[in-house]
Amino acid sequence: MRSRKYFILIEGYYWLLNVYFQKEKSLIDADINFFEDRIKQYEELLKVENNQNWWNEDMDIEQLCKYFNRKEITIRKAIKKMCDNGFREYKFLFYNKVVIFCKGVEWLCKNVFKKKYLELLEKYKMELTELYIERGYIYDEFFGRS
Repeated sequence: MRSRKYFILIEGYYWLLNVYFQKEKSLIDADINFFEDRIKQYEELLKVENNQNWWNEDMDIEQLCKYFNRKEITIRKAIKKMCDNGFREYKFLFYNKVVIFCKGVEWLCKNVFKKKYLELLEKYKMELTELYIERGYIYDEFFGRS
């Protein structure tokens, strides 16, 4: 009789426990927290400073539409939400165009367009994982069940 064995990376096991099977937060919020924690662990282990600044320029509505891949009405609603939450200072007019300071773009990303934030975290975490492997650490440790 053939035996079926299933293997999963330890990191995948932790993701299942801390994200998929948890009930306290939304899936995306738990996923974001998981990636932020993993990034912090990699940075400490690799002695790498987090110098990632994904939001280093101010953007007008047209640029925000492209950055978040959303329609103008969706961006305008998100900006209104940001202002309603007490961050009106992140918005200004420049030559009759609404422009959002880089801190406002960060706020929008972390609080409204969380999928974009998660994509950025995942990409950075993969860069750290590659560095981790390059430095000779064991990455492909498996949690097995037969």
